[in-house]
Amino acid sequence: MTGHAECHETVDPATRDEMLVEYKHRCQGCGRCGPEAGGLATLHVHHLTRDPDGMDEHDPENLTVLCRSCHSWQHQQTTEEDVPVEITDEDLTVLLPHDIEILRILAESGPATTGDVASALSADLTLTAVRERLWVLMGLDNLVESRDRQVVDQDADTGAWGLAGHIEHSARGRIPSDAQMLWQRIEDELVRQALDRGCDRDAVMSVLDLSRRSTFYKEKRGRAYDFPLDAIDKRGGRPRVTTDAGDQGDAGSRTEESDAGDAQQQLDAIADGAGERVSTRSSAERTRGAEDDAGETQGSAGEIQERGEESTGEGRQSGGDDLRGHVEQAIMALRAVEEAL
Repeated sequence: MTGHAECHETVDPATRDEMLVEYKHRCQGCGRCGPEAGGLATLHVHHLTRDPDGMDEHDPENLTVLCRSCHSWQHQQTTEEDVPVEITDEDLTVLLPHDIEILRILAESGPATTGDVASALSADLTLTAVRERLWVLMGLDNLVESRDRQVVDQDADTGAWGLAGHIEHSARGRIPSDAQMLWQRIEDELVRQALDRGCDRDAVMSVLDLSRRSTFYKEKRGRAYDFPLDAIDKRGGRPRVTTDAGDQGDAGSRTEESDAGDAQQQLDAIADGAGERVSTRSSAERTRGAEDDAGETQGSAGEIQERGEESTGEGRQSGGDDLRGHVEQAIMALRAVEEAL
């Protein structure tokens, strides 16, 4: 049978009514309600298995209630066997079925925008939800201890997502050229490191003036983009240059100095451009969690990948010196929280 045909119910009307009442006219997948419970979802009765042991196929114990979207997804979902990426049992402890389907889509289509991935999914997910799952996949190697390589990556130039081997210019570890995005990457990494070290989430929320939802977004983005926070001197926002006086002639030291100089040039260029668009902090920062969602619906497909997800930085001081000052203050505050704990 085709996926479409399998989505049709095969239970009798009396059994259907019985199941809808038992599950209070609510989808057991996404929680949406049918008209009888004040919602708009079209509900179906779904068989958990077509060959149950010790009971009839239509036995109530083998039935559940799903909305049309979840029912369709149940019959069309991708399994790990369909993906050309090895998925371990440890991976599956943090991945959702939607993630496996996203991997298949990226493997088949090549690099794609968030919108393209969302439209190809069998489940009806928002751009925000899809982007969040892409962050998880991009940072999977930083989340699962046994995984030593990246699975998904994002192109720093186009914003497209793809399997790690399909991306030419990785966004991971990059110092963005935009001051607002730079601050966002720094804050994401600060939140990630604080939580990884055992800092209380409420303390992180208080120190950085964030909503709880924003801390989860930032934690996932931090693992995904793996911003090189050590490239920024914690005393003044400048890249670290570690040299040994006795080895100044060493080629390795010269390379380290050169890399740090490149990073400094990037930061200086950011500061020069940022000085032209100075804004002031306001109480609007306390609603950054809501701005995350609102900003993600604006701009072109390419802009959605970066500018939409970074819109939480609105209202911050973006001048070069102030940006470095904020970085210093945030790091010092998180250090104080960690010491107190």
